[in-house]
Amino acid sequence: MKTLNSVLVLIALMGAVLVGCSDLFKSSESPVEPTMEALPPLAKSSNVEYEFSNSPEPLTANPADYMKIAGNTLHMKDYPVTDIITAPGEPRGAGRMEHVLSLMVDVRTGEGTCHGSFKLYPEVTEGGYWEGTYEGYRSKTEDPFVFTLPLKCVSHGKGGTIDGMQGLMKANLIVYTNAEYFPLPIYWVGTGTGVIKEH
Repeated sequence: MKTLNSVLVLIALMGAVLVGCSDLFKSSESPVEPTMEALPPLAKSSNVEYEFSNSPEPLTANPADYMKIAGNTLHMKDYPVTDIITAPGEPRGAGRMEHVLSLMVDVRTGEGTCHGSFKLYPEVTEGGYWEGTYEGYRSKTEDPFVFTLPLKCVSHGKGGTIDGMQGLMKANLIVYTNAEYFPLPIYWVGTGTGVIKEH
């Protein structure tokens, strides 16, 4: 008899559990449903676009100290140059740009790759400066002593009021050489557009 009572009690308990579970499934609210709190919107960074022009100060370092010729290719590495960047609409993108220029160009055509690293010192950034790199490919024109050189530049603000900002520039250079120094550049002029990505 005790065994029968135990079995009846066990069946009753199982029935209660099953009824309770079915009530949970009927409920529209799941006890494990996560509640999502609204996240604050991400801070948007503002982009400031501007136009600029540039040209170098006189080239004074001896090119022979920075170059070698291997086969038909002239290699120039880390030639020191100073460019003056003007940007009337955005003084943070203007100033004295000190860079080291590297070239690998064909001695017959003058075409080839160009890259380098730079620091640009604006006068309005309370000691801050841009540090970055550039690269491009020099192509000939109808004039054998004139070349086009589009450059892409990427930089980051260091210190002052531009610390942590990012700078992007696209420059289009017209590069000049002559019969005496070919294929070395003797001068160039550039124009382009820039973007400062603020915090």
